[in-house]
Amino acid sequence: MIVINTGAEDVFTRILLDRAVFITTDEEFLKLADPRSIRLVMNPTKLSFAPESFDAAVLFFAFFYLPKHEAIIENINRVLKKWGKLYIWDAVIPKKMAHKSFFVVPLLIDTNQELIRTVHVTKWRREQPVGLVKKIARERGFKLTKEELYDQIFHLEMVKIAPIKQQKS
Repeated sequence: MIVINTGAEDVFTRILLDRAVFITTDEEFLKLADPRSIRLVMNPTKLSFAPESFDAAVLFFAFFYLPKHEAIIENINRVLKKWGKLYIWDAVIPKKMAHKSFFVVPLLIDTNQELIRTVHVTKWRREQPVGLVKKIARERGFKLTKEELYDQIFHLEMVKIAPIKQQKS
């Protein structure tokens, strides 16, 4: 399973251990992943894995920090096997308020083994409705199978039903 985490507490490699490939954009975040996982610094918009390398992918607050939704989803589609699962946890970001510079999301994660408290902070540049993420994923070969919304946090489960169509040059 590939886990893309661009600026948040890591939960998934603690559970998945050596079954996870942890991808982050910042070398400092490698320390957050369980040492039994494979840990790599890599741009999620340019994943350097062979096509159909993974059975599942986790995007944990990836869009919160990197607003390149289309490129990230396209790369996930390329590296996931057909019928592969995509799990997305992220936050709804409302329209920017003129007097606010940062958007903050407190998060409480219960892993059934520990309770993790963390806070996500990003520059408040853009709006991010959950509908946008679902639309982009649908247009790039994914089908929504489950959706949950908890205040500002959303969790989407999707399945890859089609590969990305190649653009004609």
